[in-house]
Amino acid sequence: MAHEQGGSDQPIPDDIRAQAKALGLDKLTDADLRQFMKAARVAESRRAVLDTRSLVAADEPAHVYRLG
Repeated sequence: MAHEQGGSDQPIPDDIRAQAKALGLDKLTDADLRQFMKAARVAESRRAVLDTRSLVAADEPAHVYRLG
C-alpha cells in the first residue's frame, strides 16, 4: 500500500483533533485531519508575517451586506 507524503503513518495529535472538533469537523478521517494540519500550519505561517500591530477590529472586512 502506498503512503501519501507528509508522514501519513504519524499519529494525529490530540490538540489537532480538538481543534477540528471545535470547528464541527469531528467526523474527519485521519487523511482529512492530516490535510487540516497542513492547512493550519500554512495559515499560521502566513499570519506570522503580517504586521497586525496597527490593526483594530474595525479593519476586518464585514461579510454582511445590506441593501439600502
